[in-house]
Amino acid sequence: MLARLFAALLLLAPLAYAEEESEMEEELKQKRNVILLGKTQLLNDARAYPKFCKQNANRKRSELRKEIVAKLKQIAAREQPKILKALGDPEGARSLWVVNAVAVSLTPKQIEQAKKLKTVKWVYPAGAFPDESVKGKVSEVLKPARREPFSAKKKKIPWNLEMLHVPKVWEELHVTGAGVIVAMLDAGVNYKHQDLRRNIWINPKEVANNGKDDDGNGLVDDLYGFHFVRWKPEVLPGNVHHGTFTSSVVAGDGTGGKVTGVAPRARLMPLIAWGGPYLAARAYQYALEQGADVLSMSFSLPGLGNTRGLWRLMSEQACCAGLVQISGAGNFPRAKIPVQIRIPEGIPCVICAGGVTKKKKFPRFVSKGPVEWAGVEFYEDYPMPKGLIKPDVCAFPGPAIALCAPGDEGYLPDNNGRHGNSLSAPHVAGVCALILSAAPDTNVWRVKEILEQTAKDIPPRGKDNETGAGLMNAYEAVKKALEK
Repeated sequence: MLARLFAALLLLAPLAYAEEESEMEEELKQKRNVILLGKTQLLNDARAYPKFCKQNANRKRSELRKEIVAKLKQIAAREQPKILKALGDPEGARSLWVVNAVAVSLTPKQIEQAKKLKTVKWVYPAGAFPDESVKGKVSEVLKPARREPFSAKKKKIPWNLEMLHVPKVWEELHVTGAGVIVAMLDAGVNYKHQDLRRNIWINPKEVANNGKDDDGNGLVDDLYGFHFVRWKPEVLPGNVHHGTFTSSVVAGDGTGGKVTGVAPRARLMPLIAWGGPYLAARAYQYALEQGADVLSMSFSLPGLGNTRGLWRLMSEQACCAGLVQISGAGNFPRAKIPVQIRIPEGIPCVICAGGVTKKKKFPRFVSKGPVEWAGVEFYEDYPMPKGLIKPDVCAFPGPAIALCAPGDEGYLPDNNGRHGNSLSAPHVAGVCALILSAAPDTNVWRVKEILEQTAKDIPPRGKDNETGAGLMNAYEAVKKALEK
């Protein structure tokens, strides 16, 4: 009888092992990309950013950039090894520092384990992870060209720039955006266009197309920026012209005869990072480390739930480090309020760009505020019905705005039908570039204040959820930035 029982156990053992192995394989298949937010952050709740702004009101933006980036990196280096060790050092973990967080693929069991760690504040979905072993090249290496002092003489100035009083900034204040880098978090830029090529930022520490990471930032041949989704340096779009249009509003210099750009001597840093907060965080970090002053964003992400808190923390800590952020209010009038204005434009510190028509009327396609944060973990502020008033200021979303053509030269017709708040945002980004060109050490929160204080109010009176503080006035904004 014992012999028969022993034989039965021998038969059952391989079967039990096989079932266990199958469960492990199934668990591995269920791995999810997550961001483990560390307990220690520069800012910890809704009150922290306003407090930081007040405490650092008289600090220089350049000083804060250096100091805060160093501090963020120190926090990450100190705490993240403890998180990973507690999880058994999972393979493929990726470090972030703009927020103290680890991005990693974990099984459901590991995620539950991570949630219980004292060093982990929250677990968020990370979105896509790129293959970081990929290498690529840029399709054309631009020769550095000497830029003559900007002049608008004998060049056509479009109505949208005239109505924002931009030419007066160039002519009377002699401010054109020189010395400012605007990172374009968008769909890439045709850097070969004659009106853009002289204004494309070029990484001074990278040797073009040599297959090496010359500046030691972990990216190979990132000459003009980076495509984080494909993990390649090429930022020239294929059939997507969106980023070229938005870039032309920021810094088209009029080489072909028409000045499309608010800041025609600013530099453009193209970044592509669609696919979730991990890729966006990498783009934010790149912008900060490579010296970008302004980040222009023309996208809207709905339905993020508590992940909105991760985006807010990332944006606020980047603001502390001196990165001015602008995003269009969106084109979702059919969505229920408070979700018409989404992420990143619904974040308090991000300058939300609304839009009006040439006749200063509110277009039907533009999203309205307010925005609610009451249900988001770690924030729980701006409850409805009042909520957070958004947008902050407005510009022109089209149609009939002057835009560079998607090819290597020329412009879209004057009566082009392109429209959307993707075009409002780069107007605001351009004015921010003018402010920082005139007064480079103006802090991020002060830039936002200046825009709102100098905007031309559009009824109803005061800041409202259609047009914010009103239509920007570039001339008055730059004059105010120059005041001692």
